[in-house]
Amino acid sequence: MGIGDDLKVTWKDGFSVGDELIDEQHRAFFDEVNHVAAQLDGGNPRNAVIQFYRTFFSNLVQHFRDEEALLARIKFSELENHRAEHEALLASVSAFEGLLLTCEDIHELRFVVKRLFVALLEHVVTEDMRYKTFVLRAQGV
Repeated sequence: MGIGDDLKVTWKDGFSVGDELIDEQHRAFFDEVNHVAAQLDGGNPRNAVIQFYRTFFSNLVQHFRDEEALLARIKFSELENHRAEHEALLASVSAFEGLLLTCEDIHELRFVVKRLFVALLEHVVTEDMRYKTFVLRAQGV
């Protein structure tokens, strides 16, 4: 069994919020985690995790912009609260950067990847599900 095997994740339709772009971005985060999980057993796991982190953070910033634009378009009444959740999550994610730049231990690197993904997944299944009915209603579903 490899170091990253327990990090592999599977997208479930229940994670969908009903918007094509947002759901595509959410699925891409799953793909990114699976990609780095496979690389943890490779020759340079630290560089793989650092690259994952940089891509993850950049994609997360863009995703939050896109999500907030969607929420503004559908006039989601809790947009400001959701934006505050995004800011808190970005601050939490950015706090891992220093650890990654100094960390050499493979188990600590694996822990960072897991914590980043768990934080995102918790956000999707709690915060993002709050606007799902608004998205579907705006689509006439």
